Amino acid sequence: MASLSALVTDTNIWIDLENGGILAKVFDLPYQFLTPDFAKRELIRPKWQTLQALGLQAQELEPALIQELMTLRAANRALSATDLASFLLARSLKATLLTGDWRLGDLAARNGVRVHGVLWLLDDMVRLQTIAAEHAATALSQMLNQGARLPQDECRKRLTAWSK
Repeated sequence: MASLSALVTDTNIWIDLENGGILAKVFDLPYQFLTPDFAKRELIRPKWQTLQALGLQAQELEPALIQELMTLRAANRALSATDLASFLLARSLKATLLTGDWRLGDLAARNGVRVHGVLWLLDDMVRLQTIAAEHAATALSQMLNQGARLPQDECRKRLTAWSK
């Protein structure tokens, strides 16, 4: 099942995309969006049902991964069980992990899992022309205005480039 087109998401990615007003548009990208089934109960805004209708798929962890999650949880108290489940799912599928949580991204990178965030998604949406550059700039501004914690220098570069 693993392929380069599988993207495993944590919950904060969806909040940023909704705040940017581009939640539905991200599903125009040529990726399979997955999340661990643990995340369904955390997806309140946006709602799990909305994301599922758009194309997000929940996937259960195998029993061995649930055991590993318990061990990881003891060693990584700053990360939620859902965050760790996202990491384990991405690793098991050899998929890319999408997260805005630097601690989760660091854990994934240290363990050989490809990691990207919402800026990478915006870049891809512009590159693949699922949204216009100006729309990406507006979406990013809205995310930042809603409190998204994104690298300021990277945001400034994109806002400058996309606002031309």
